[in-house]
Amino acid sequence: MNGNGIRSETLGRVLVTGGAGCIGMAICRKLRDTGWTPVSGDLVKAIELVDVSAHENLGITHIELDVTNRESVDAAVRNSGGEWAGLVNCAGVLRDTLLGRTLEESMRYMFEVNLAGTARVTDALAPFIRDGGAIVNIGSVTGYMGRFVGASVYGATKAGVGAYTTYLAVELASRGIRVNNVAPGVIRAPMSPSMALVSGGEESSAAQAILNRIGEPEEVAEVVEFLLSERASFITAQTILVDGGFVAR
Repeated sequence: MNGNGIRSETLGRVLVTGGAGCIGMAICRKLRDTGWTPVSGDLVKAIELVDVSAHENLGITHIELDVTNRESVDAAVRNSGGEWAGLVNCAGVLRDTLLGRTLEESMRYMFEVNLAGTARVTDALAPFIRDGGAIVNIGSVTGYMGRFVGASVYGATKAGVGAYTTYLAVELASRGIRVNNVAPGVIRAPMSPSMALVSGGEESSAAQAILNRIGEPEEVAEVVEFLLSERASFITAQTILVDGGFVAR
């Protein structure tokens, strides 16, 4: 480690889209602390969105990236150059879509970020991921159950991420690139009005998990780092639920 407590060796660069968000930053920090070189790709710098000290962001590079815009994606990949060890598609948005009150722009934006954004970034970066590398997509428990009223379109986009993961794993298997999907349940993060609406709030969500609590961003990051690593060398085309047993109820 260097004088800042950050490991000097590296397992390779990993692009984390949505890296300025709560879960995205937890993933970046976990990757940094375990020997990877995380690159956060987002519209804003992490320090503007997540209340952390400057020290916590040491060793994490930020690049401007709009996953809804192919020109932005191509420019980010082109300007970064070189080989990548992996990709984490973490960029995601949630808007409520209650029947009879669904806004067209809300539907379109969720598809553009959650599903098309995942495919857009993967399409651009995959040729530069080294053989034997890994891709981890961030889905959601909402893609596998329907108990969050108002999250129907969000759940559909996340179910699409799960399907995309399977197809991509087959396509990239010849290069030894593993592709998996992590589907979190309700995770402790700054809760938007939309999330409060569809989940019923923290207390209600905790009661629905068999572990009787909500998850922490770091618990998602642990699984993501494992799936990127050689410890998961025989795991591909899978969805791993990180939900505290939410779907078991």
